[in-house]
Amino acid sequence: MSRARSSLRSRLMWGLSLTTCLLWGSVAAWQFTSMQRELRAMLDDRLIASAKMVADIVQQIHPDPQAPITPAASNALHSLIARDGVACEVSLVRSEVEVLPIARTGDSPDLSDHQASGFGQTVKGGKLWRTYVLQDNGIRVATADREDVREHLVQSILRTLVWPFVLTLAGILWLTWWICTYSLRPLELLRKELSERPPQDPTPVTSGEDIAELSPLVHSLNALLSRINASMERERRWTANAAHELRTPLTAIKTHVQVAQLALGNGLQATRPEIAEDALRQADTGILQLQATLEQLLQLARVENANSDERLHSDGQAIAGAFHQACEQSQRRARAERPGAPALLHTGMEPNAEDAQWQPVRLSVAPALLVCAITNLLDNALLHQTAEHPVRATLDLVRHGERAAVQVRVSDHGPGLSAAEMELATQRFWRKHAGSSGSGLGLTIVRHIAESAGGELVLESTGEGLTAMLHMPVSVASSHPS
Repeated sequence: MSRARSSLRSRLMWGLSLTTCLLWGSVAAWQFTSMQRELRAMLDDRLIASAKMVADIVQQIHPDPQAPITPAASNALHSLIARDGVACEVSLVRSEVEVLPIARTGDSPDLSDHQASGFGQTVKGGKLWRTYVLQDNGIRVATADREDVREHLVQSILRTLVWPFVLTLAGILWLTWWICTYSLRPLELLRKELSERPPQDPTPVTSGEDIAELSPLVHSLNALLSRINASMERERRWTANAAHELRTPLTAIKTHVQVAQLALGNGLQATRPEIAEDALRQADTGILQLQATLEQLLQLARVENANSDERLHSDGQAIAGAFHQACEQSQRRARAERPGAPALLHTGMEPNAEDAQWQPVRLSVAPALLVCAITNLLDNALLHQTAEHPVRATLDLVRHGERAAVQVRVSDHGPGLSAAEMELATQRFWRKHAGSSGSGLGLTIVRHIAESAGGELVLESTGEGLTAMLHMPVSVASSHPS
């Protein structure tokens, strides 16, 4: 079951939108709460100001609270308290229990029984009122507002402020979506270029190179395409060369088998048996050559396809053991091919295998691959050895300050190679002479093994033959003395 694909644009848009809404919502909630509190405080200040204003006017119109108020003063008072728009009641305080209302606005409830000074609440006519009572020099002024009217006023002001905020937020969300779409357009162009690219097109990708965030991705992608193209080209050459190298011994085997069949079929076995025997012997040689080529191809494929997880390590004892094993195998094979020959191989090791200096050494190559590399060097040297002098093989532990390396040196007394030929010697299927034996893969395998350990294969022409030096760095534990 395939996983649902997530959209980078949707994630970016929703992330920015939620962040914006959260920040704006928090600020808006704080501002609206503060504004509600300030509006209610302003309405309360309006009640206080109205009460003080009316009290001052009453003292001017009726200075003596104990005297009866005249009709003219009462009419003037009614007209004055109605101008402010606040429900108001004016009373004269005769005693602690006697309050005589002298003026009241038409919308004001009866507040004569509301004795306490300051703010309060009362229910009149089924409505809740917010009241303020001011008593000064026998004059009592009570102002009031209906709570539902006050709340409606507050909500109206808040709604007036909310709508622009909502519209602005919607605009921000739309702009966020548009900006995300526009900003991610280079990704869409990159996808389109890759989808329309032919499979064999090795040209670099150009979309996104001018974008700072995409440029590293495009460069990495171009590097990957370059490596893939080089690998495919290398595999095409490898396949063509392998097919050619395998076809040659197969053709020779087929020819020799046909010769043997003709010899046996024509009755030549009794008169000239050497014809059939020679043909079968040549076919057997071709089979051995084909087998050796196939083994070399398998070794090369193993080395080239091995990843870092598959590469093991060799300690000092394993390195020495691999060197001795490779020498024994190569010398045994050479003696089988050249019976009765004098000593074919002289070996040396510095320091010797029992020395404590080998104990902390660690090489990033599996012992089997190390045996393979040394064996290929020795087989190649023994194959081309022409003088009576033996091949010289040495294993040295070389130190340069805190750095150390394993160095395998194999020297022969063969025909050697020129400088141009040494450049070609490590290529696949290359041989100095087309008709010579061997698969042309030995030095290629050695070079790949050396490079897998961070080392190198160096070929030197000494004038008396060829010297191959396998140099691979090793790690040395600090707890052991140098």
